[in-house]
Amino acid sequence: MRLPGDVAAWAAVDHRTAQTVLGHPDLTKDAAYWPDLVSGRVPDHWELIAVIRGAGMLHAGGDDHRRLRKLVSGAFTRAPIAALEGRITEIVDELLDDLAAADPEEPVDLRERFAYRLPVRVICEVLGVPDTAVSGLRDAFERLVTPREDGESDIRDAQAAIHGSLTALLAAKRQAPGDDLTSALIQARDDGDRLSEQELVETLFLVLIAGHETTINLITNAVHAVLQNPDSSAAVRKAARDAGGPVTGEPDDDVWAAVVDETLRYSSPVRHALMRYAVKDTDIAGVRVAKGDPVLACLYAAGRDPERHPDPDAFDATRPTRRDHLAYGHGAHYCLGARLARLEARIALRALFARYPGLQLAGAPERLASLSVQGVGALPVRLG
Repeated sequence: MRLPGDVAAWAAVDHRTAQTVLGHPDLTKDAAYWPDLVSGRVPDHWELIAVIRGAGMLHAGGDDHRRLRKLVSGAFTRAPIAALEGRITEIVDELLDDLAAADPEEPVDLRERFAYRLPVRVICEVLGVPDTAVSGLRDAFERLVTPREDGESDIRDAQAAIHGSLTALLAAKRQAPGDDLTSALIQARDDGDRLSEQELVETLFLVLIAGHETTINLITNAVHAVLQNPDSSAAVRKAARDAGGPVTGEPDDDVWAAVVDETLRYSSPVRHALMRYAVKDTDIAGVRVAKGDPVLACLYAAGRDPERHPDPDAFDATRPTRRDHLAYGHGAHYCLGARLARLEARIALRALFARYPGLQLAGAPERLASLSVQGVGALPVRLG
């Protein structure tokens, strides 16, 4: 395929090939293996540069990736995430109370008023930083995942704003450490050479942007999918009324967990996983990929693979294959925050539809113009 800037890349669009790409031992996330980037043919102001490098472990390979991932992974294991359930519920209830002041018959942007605010508050609490660590950089973050046409200065300005803000935040955190992930990362940096200053800034950036951007789209995509599919919506709402589930007959899977899984298959918050590079000539799905060639996995397309999912364009939370998706990746780079995102979305959806059972769409939302993320710019609804 041809990416913006006439950059050629291989794209895996079916489930099996995308999964192979995500876990292939001869493909690396380290952009030092991409000759066109190293030589400068792909410039530093390329509009996708921010989603292929400069985010710590996300674009590291081998030992560097394992080292960086290990420093963060403890905060996202089962016990710490389960401990957040009560706090997430409190935040959701506060946000729904805020919505109660709105006219029930007037359109409300649910993305802005609910889906955006929840993951921002949660990830900032995990990191022990103020909400302004995200809200103050919102425009800069959005410029990186949805590049605009103003080119080089736009991208560089966004990167400079983020780097400057996070550097200042880390300096302040050094003066007032706490029991949080940012303080733990600073301690690892200051204890020796386990984490360089640049890696510290990049890791904080990654956790911040990945910790809210994809979850915003997961919640928004789930609400949108339920509301635009009347048959599925009726079944989901009935199951929710009937003691909260299960929708599938499985005792450990309530209706909203099933909706989350089906949303991840049907409308993956990450559209394309960019990018991996061949460390040597290799064959993938019968195609010869030359050393240095970039390869991406089309996660949205893989979720709609008819060989894997019968009637793939239908949203069906009872689908037996709903968990069989690649929305959080596969292999060594499987998303650390998957457990937290699922929990946030499940709690948010359960509370939202319980509080507003008459919720309905108030117009057709506009899709985000992005190669990296999949979602809508706004989700107008009537609360009913």
